[in-house]
Amino acid sequence: MKHIAILAILLLAMGKASISGAAPGAEATEHRHGSHPECPLPKSAMDVVVCAMAESPVAKRARLATDQSKSLVDIAGQIPNPEIDIQSAAGRKDGGDASSTDIGLLQPIEWGGRRSARISSAEAQGKILSAEQREVQADLVRETVRNLHRLRQVEIEKSLLKETVETLERIISQQSSRPALTPDQQVTLTVYRMALADAKIKQSEMFEEERKLEHYFHVSTGHSLAELKPVLPAAPTQWPEIPKFAGESSPAIMKAMADRDFALARLSSEKSLVWPQLRLGPMAKLERNSVQNENLYGLRLMMDLPVFNQNGAGRAYANVAVAQSETLIQLTRDEESHERAEQTKVYASAVEALKNSPSVDSILKDFNRSQGAVRRGLIAGSLLIELHRQRSELIHSRNGRELRAIEALWLIHKFDGRIFTEKP
Repeated sequence: MKHIAILAILLLAMGKASISGAAPGAEATEHRHGSHPECPLPKSAMDVVVCAMAESPVAKRARLATDQSKSLVDIAGQIPNPEIDIQSAAGRKDGGDASSTDIGLLQPIEWGGRRSARISSAEAQGKILSAEQREVQADLVRETVRNLHRLRQVEIEKSLLKETVETLERIISQQSSRPALTPDQQVTLTVYRMALADAKIKQSEMFEEERKLEHYFHVSTGHSLAELKPVLPAAPTQWPEIPKFAGESSPAIMKAMADRDFALARLSSEKSLVWPQLRLGPMAKLERNSVQNENLYGLRLMMDLPVFNQNGAGRAYANVAVAQSETLIQLTRDEESHERAEQTKVYASAVEALKNSPSVDSILKDFNRSQGAVRRGLIAGSLLIELHRQRSELIHSRNGRELRAIEALWLIHKFDGRIFTEKP
């Protein structure tokens, strides 16, 4: 028992030491599975996109609204409850006690299409929320695909900056160790130091962009960068041709059509209000007095009379809403058609620029061939800095055009309604 107690004390001390030795802020920044609901580890870039569509907070909010709307049709289809009407009076009549009781049971009767109009309105509301959810998901797909490709590009640009910084630090160290420098060497050393400072600033900017991407994926999927990097999409080598515009199945147009269905249901509801509200049911009249008792039975009908109006204002308002919804569909179609044409031009221009520029692998191969002359000291300092700068700027500019082409392509996919079937 004594040995067990000593062992327990040692284990407890080791646990405390490991906790106290943790890096400050590690708990706040380290990615931990199970810290919040997330998807399984991705095996492809498509898994990341699907996960974002399901686990992103904005997607969850849209899904909650859609799920809640599923009860609207059941609510609209409910049959109204019957009403009971009782009137009772008591007093004296002909010198004796007397009482009278009227009992009526009234059932509201919906006619003129009221119930069907109400159900159609509920169905249209569900379609609107469903279309809004699809639009949210489409935007999530676009953003996730864009960020996946940008994360791949950031990895390349980071490695280039790291190599530049290491090269400049090595050269500066070599130059600074010399006992004396000529004026030309002193100026060259100053240029090296300025180039090093500029590269480190760009490293800081790159770090900030990577943290922004990490935050997006951690919030929308729960995955860390280490889990995402093995499944990042490859750089596009073949760019697809843009097909003709179908223009009927984009999320925005589907939402506009759902708005039209809701306006038509509202018009049907307003038309049904022309019919009087009818309540019908059996009744009984029970009279008691000192002489005799009488029981009378019959039918009771209650309804409003459409004398002063037949809901003309309501029907006119609903008709305007229907006309506006039809106009909105056409405006949305025209707007997307115009924007699609613009994005097609942007896409074609970006792809053409990419085809006319060397690939990243080609740029790196040309750079590596020049490294032999650099190591032998055959390259002047100014040319060496220019070599590193041109390499970084060319790859950064090429990545920018590539990213712009990807953004335009996936926006076109959204307009064409194919965004949920395409792969990143």
